[in-house]
Formats: sequence, structure tokens, C-alpha cells
Amino acid sequence: MSLFLKNCWYVAAFSDEVTRTPLARTLLDMPVVLYRKADGSPVALLDRCPHRFAPLSVGAVVGDEIQCGYHGLRFNAQGRCVANPHNDGKPLVAADIASFVLHERYGFVWLWPGDPERADPALLPHFFFLEDDATWRTLSGMLPVKGNYQLVVDNLLDLTHAPYLHPGFAMPGVTPEQQLAATTTKVERRGNEVIYQRLRKGLPPNQATIDLFDFPADPCETRTHMHWHAPALINFDNGTKFEGQADLEGFWFPQAHCITPETETSCHYFFAAARNLKKDDPAIDEALRGVLVTAFRDQDEPMIEAVQRRMGDTGDIDRLNPVLLKTDTAPVLARRILKELIAAEQAEDRPAAAAVCAAE
Repeated sequence: MSLFLKNCWYVAAFSDEVTRTPLARTLLDMPVVLYRKADGSPVALLDRCPHRFAPLSVGAVVGDEIQCGYHGLRFNAQGRCVANPHNDGKPLVAADIASFVLHERYGFVWLWPGDPERADPALLPHFFFLEDDATWRTLSGMLPVKGNYQLVVDNLLDLTHAPYLHPGFAMPGVTPEQQLAATTTKVERRGNEVIYQRLRKGLPPNQATIDLFDFPADPCETRTHMHWHAPALINFDNGTKFEGQADLEGFWFPQAHCITPETETSCHYFFAAARNLKKDDPAIDEALRGVLVTAFRDQDEPMIEAVQRRMGDTGDIDRLNPVLLKTDTAPVLARRILKELIAAEQAEDRPAAAAVCAAE
């Protein structure tokens, strides 16, 4: 079983997915049910009635509570069993279940699986482009991936695969080798975050950018900067501009990539991408959605899933002693930091667990 970092935020769902109808989703190897109370606030509980282990998600929301569809036990937003119809409707303390801290921001419902006292919304990355509808037009989506969540992070933190896996991002008259040679990179660790900066100058925009935004095939500056936050959140600053232009005068395409583990070998890949140009053109919406679907679903996802099949039932690629290239610096650093954080968290938990055992 995989060890996941617990004292951190994961995307559980898009905000519009969570309604008065229960939503079932497996997160970090746990069945979770999400719904909204009458006031609109979201709730997340363990999706397993402790009586016969029926999924609460096949039950119904009654007021602010969820009722098991098998024998009618009802649970409130804190996971308390507040009604047992087989005992005059009295609460059943032995049937209490786990609940999770949630926070809603950026169009996502975020879940904190660890110590509730440590849940701090200030720890979320700042996806500024998801808070300004006047400047940005946003597209979003979610992909189920049959691969460990860190494989998706690896893929994002090493964009040298793009000329080979994503032919639609090719530049007219430029070979993959020329593209890589014109790109300078910088990787640094800031605390427990990884900054991976890629800057390319002197080459034209990629063909998709030329076609969608009527750009000339002239030399430009293209940046693809990744800011990784543990365990699997990436703030992606992507943009193309010509000499003398500010970022907002060129094409700015910032993105949020939020990967949440489902199991050891599968994950939920949530993304949101914003743009500053042709914001009111529905044809651009569809074209960009097609570009993202092609890149993520039709190219990245099949490769990641193929990698997972070759890895077998482990999600830890380091156990297989992979050959490393110098282009692996960012993903290797992110994996190392995550292992450090998980090890530190496990070390904190061991004394508490020992104290409980001693008291028993």
C-alpha cells in the first residue's frame, strides 16, 4: 500500500460536481462521499456505513445529513450517527464515521485528509488566474489516469518529452533537437517547493499558437515555468511573446495541474487553463479544449498508463532503479522532497500511536 502525505490539500472535486446528490469518489485509497448541506457548504465523509459497509453514496441526503440506503442510519456532516431507526431514532455512537475538512477555492473543493487542526487554506498555491474572470477565460477538466499520481508529476516536470510526444506543439521548420538546444533551464528548491524554469528564445511560436492567435512565424520568447507544491500541485506559467511585449500583450496560458491519488496505481488529474487572448471567441474555446484533450488524454495519459503497466503494481519508480538523465533534475527533486515530508509525518505519528497502544 502506498504512503500518502496527509497534512496537505488535495482536490476532491470541481465545485459544480458537489451537489445535494451524493458523489462517490476514491481518494488516497479511501472511499469518500461528498454532498452539500442546505446552506451550500460541502461535506465529505467516509463512504462506508459501519453496519454492513454499504456505500453511503447510494443513500440520500436528508436535510444536512446523509441516510444509508440499506438500513436507514443517518450521519451528520461531522460523521456522527445521529439517527438509528431501529432504536427509536436515537443516535448510535458506535457507528460514528470519519469526516474530512474541506475548503472551496478556485472552483475546486479541497480535502485535507490529515490532522484537522493543521488544515490551513493559506497553504494552497496562489492560482491568481482562477480568481479574475475579467482578465482570463478558463477551461477545465478531469482525467482518470491508470497510473500513480507521481508519474503525472514527473511528466509535467520534464517537458523535454514535448517534441516527441506532442507533435502538435512543433514549430514550423524546427527539429526537436533545435528546439531543445534553444531552451535554457533552471531548477531550484525553495523550502519544500520546486521551481523549474524553461525559456526558449530565437525560434517561432509553436504551430498551434500561430494558427489560433494569428501570430507570425517570427522569433519569439516562450516560457514554460513549473512551480511544484507538495504533494502534487503545479502552478504552470506558460506564455509566448515577441520582443518588447509585456506578458499580457503576448499569449499567456497559465494553468493549474492538481493530481490526487486514487489508489497506488491510479489517480484523478484535475486541470484548469486560462488565456488572455480572444476570450469571447467560442471557436477558440473549442480549439483549445481540443489541444488540451489531445495533449493530455490522447498522448500523455496513454504513455503514463503504459509506463505504469511496465512498472507493475508499484507506484514508486525509484524501487525499479531507473536510468536518470540530466533532464530529470526537477522530477527527482520533487520525489525526494515528497519522501522527506512523508517520512517526517510518519515519524510524528509513531509516538502518538505508541501512546494510544500503551493506554490500551
